Amino acid sequence: MKPKLKFLLPDLKTANKAAEALLLARIDNKNISFIAKPDTNLGELQTASTIESTNMINDGQRGLLIGAGIGLLVGLYMQHFQPWITTTFQVHWIILLTIATVMGAIASAIGAAVFGVNLFNTDLENFKEKIDHGAVLMIVSAPLHRTNEIRKIVNNLHLKF
Repeated sequence: MKPKLKFLLPDLKTANKAAEALLLARIDNKNISFIAKPDTNLGELQTASTIESTNMINDGQRGLLIGAGIGLLVGLYMQHFQPWITTTFQVHWIILLTIATVMGAIASAIGAAVFGVNLFNTDLENFKEKIDHGAVLMIVSAPLHRTNEIRKIVNNLHLKF
């Protein structure tokens, strides 16, 4: 997995300069994305994907854990207080617990991820206020061995922000 480097740039002009500098350093365009306030036209710059700009992944993971726990509790309840389920369907209690846990995890993860699409990414919350005031956030996914090089390229732009 490639680390994601985040750089807050003061305006669209600087974002274009930064993207150009990274492209000259042979960083692939698909690995550079930008987040700006909703009404900003980024032009040639690649807009960040839904996964990068929303809370879909974080909420999906949280939903997976919570759903698995609730599914496990439901399975235990069914096994302990509704024993007729295992006898009627001739299902071993471990299989019942496994099915309930997996179903709870999947259902909750999907529901939480769908809900998270509508929320701004909590990992980017520090940048939200400045983005709303016209700044542009650049997210660069690059191999670990090139992260220092990318930081130097962006620092050489001498941003005053």
